[in-house]
Amino acid sequence: MRPVDLPGSVGFVLHFRESADSPVLRRAMAVVEAAGLRCWVAQADPEETLARELGGARLLVSVGGDGTLLYSAQRAAPRGVPLLGVNRGQLGFLTNVEMSQLPAALEAFIRGDFETDRRRSLRAELRSERGGALVGVLEVAVNEIVVKTEGVNLLRMEVHSDDQLVGVFDADGLILATTLGSTAYSLSAGGPPVDSRVPALVLTPLNPHVLISRSLVIPDTLDVRIGFERGHAVVAADGRPWGRLDAGGELIAQRGPELHLVRPPGSPGFFQRLRSKTGFGAVLKSPYEDDEVPPAPPRPQRG
Repeated sequence: MRPVDLPGSVGFVLHFRESADSPVLRRAMAVVEAAGLRCWVAQADPEETLARELGGARLLVSVGGDGTLLYSAQRAAPRGVPLLGVNRGQLGFLTNVEMSQLPAALEAFIRGDFETDRRRSLRAELRSERGGALVGVLEVAVNEIVVKTEGVNLLRMEVHSDDQLVGVFDADGLILATTLGSTAYSLSAGGPPVDSRVPALVLTPLNPHVLISRSLVIPDTLDVRIGFERGHAVVAADGRPWGRLDAGGELIAQRGPELHLVRPPGSPGFFQRLRSKTGFGAVLKSPYEDDEVPPAPPRPQRG
């Protein structure tokens, strides 16, 4: 890719525990300023700073864990601003760079030595009844939209996609995940990990009232309509509460703005992250060399 156009700015969204004066962050900002780009930091009052600065940003850098990256992605995607994730959390499945690698990653970005992964997000609407009044709009969810029962009773959900009935589910809820989010809540609920380069959505029922339950993978070009036949539901997006619906209401999930994730040279691929972050495909190690069974202890001698 060609070097980044000038002028412009690079923003840094910092987790609240991250120091804005850390030596690595100062070196990273020096790289940006040496290229003629202005630096700014969103931490103490991130919403106000992002609203003011994102319009002229060439890159947004998220410094934290997956939660910080999701927060940043929800703001960057609607503006079309590329996002670089820097891991400072425990898991960091979605991030591509460790903190020590940040200055070099920014140098690579400035000279155009990087790839961009384009990922689908979700947009959703809540309606009080099918075809009825609009009661809520969610502009972007990066990982997933989750519907869960508000109490201990089951929800009855009628799910449609591609103008077809997918199924009627009596369950605690339903997860609608992007492939980027397939390794998050959906995976914990038994859904499959899906390479985020696959254009797909994953529907995972939560504790359905059936003997056999499986996730369903569908094309990400399809809308999904979830009608609530019974129960009271709360709706969350990327782990944050968003709204609620009662029986008769409807959730409509559609294609959201595209997210551009920056991958500098040497960034781990999907399979590498899956192995290192989740232990997928790992061999269970024997505590003995060459998988040998230890010798049996000597039998006591009779006197």
